[in-house]
Amino acid sequence: MIGRAATAALLVIGWVGCATPDPELRYRPTENVLEAVSVLRLHLDDDTYRFAPARDFAGKNVYRATLNRLEALEEIHSEKFKSGYLIDVILFSKGRALERITEYDLAARHYARVAQFTSPLALEARRSRRICEVFRDAREMRPPRGALRDAATAHFDARQRALEAIEGEVFDTHYHAVLWEELEWTDLERARYFRAHRAQAPGSEALVLQQYQRLVQRHRESKLRNRHLIELADLYADLSRDYAAHHAPASLRFDPVTFDEYSFGATRIYEAVAQQDGTLEKIEAARKLEAFLAFTLQVYDEKVPR
Repeated sequence: MIGRAATAALLVIGWVGCATPDPELRYRPTENVLEAVSVLRLHLDDDTYRFAPARDFAGKNVYRATLNRLEALEEIHSEKFKSGYLIDVILFSKGRALERITEYDLAARHYARVAQFTSPLALEARRSRRICEVFRDAREMRPPRGALRDAATAHFDARQRALEAIEGEVFDTHYHAVLWEELEWTDLERARYFRAHRAQAPGSEALVLQQYQRLVQRHRESKLRNRHLIELADLYADLSRDYAAHHAPASLRFDPVTFDEYSFGATRIYEAVAQQDGTLEKIEAARKLEAFLAFTLQVYDEKVPR
């Protein structure tokens, strides 16, 4: 882990400067590696699957901000780092920051460089490299263009199995949250894939709904749950509009039960999210609910002409 090894390396080398207390100090640029690493270490074990990534005093994603600060230090002190001074700590810390913003390939490359050094971080770097490569390979596993339903399903199932294969290894580490983020992304891509191909597979409405319902149910604890619910409500709304477009509400072919099944699904979910105080999704869901209710009122007005 970055905490003990990296901090110990920094203390031994003596990169710690004693600054005079200053109330405005936090607004100054990062002045040393320990400052950047300590902020990263503070948030390394954060559960970013359930909660949004922490933000620094400027309101920026703490992992992205730490990466930017480390790169700035590399540029400012380029001569020192060219000599190998603290390079293992810098590279390892950048790897930790990169993996939390889903740049797994770049993180793996940084870990590979650390593993080449005689460093207390080398062993952990080799392990982290292998885990990041699993995440990278999973991200790159996408069904070929035009894949049929069974082929696409098998593809996503294989991707899920590849991720679940390392769950036991990462269970008690910060990678457990990252793993669940990747499992969630896999489920989301699966649902979006079938939704995008719905027009080419008539009668696939039930399958697409099943995929989104699976996403919502499996990731109930996710910080993105409200976003998933809005996508599911959008799908119900699209199905309602498609049904009304293909079956004129005033015609005998229009089945109110089928339409209500779709429209009530959209309305119910929009309403649920619109009641979630303190979230940005609350505003989005409320506006979408208003627009959708206007559409349903028009359909019912046409179904029973005045």
